[in-house]
Amino acid sequence: MRKSPIFLFIVVVLLLDLIFFQKIVVAGLRPDATVIVLVYLALRFGSVLGMIFGFLIGLASLVIMTTALASMPLATTVVGYVVGKFGKKVAYESPLVQLAILFLSVLLLDAINFLWLDPEHLVFNLARYSMGSAFYTGLVGVGLAQLVLRLTHSRRIV
Repeated sequence: MRKSPIFLFIVVVLLLDLIFFQKIVVAGLRPDATVIVLVYLALRFGSVLGMIFGFLIGLASLVIMTTALASMPLATTVVGYVVGKFGKKVAYESPLVQLAILFLSVLLLDAINFLWLDPEHLVFNLARYSMGSAFYTGLVGVGLAQLVLRLTHSRRIV
């Protein structure tokens, strides 16, 4: 197993989520730490473990957060699988590609949750609520990944 700063990255993201992410709300948008963690875990460990981590993260969200939807374990499982499956086929070392993967992952997660809540207005809800959040989550995720890479003097996060 190659050395990777992935676990340090996860700890940093989760600590920042607890301490700092609530304070960096921009225009009502808040970065989604669960998606950031899930995407990098799925990229690092592949589709099967990405799916398992996704289910566990979704279940934890459902148990811990009062605002989580009942569809969260399903949505995070699908995102973990899809990112793990197709993430290996792209050059995910590039920060721009990581941004795109994070952006699309947030959109997929929200699409599944909106299908659960209000399937008639899926496109409207994605355009209104998810696009900005997805981009912001991608920027924060890539920025944190680059920070951990510089701190650990590593070449890759996954």
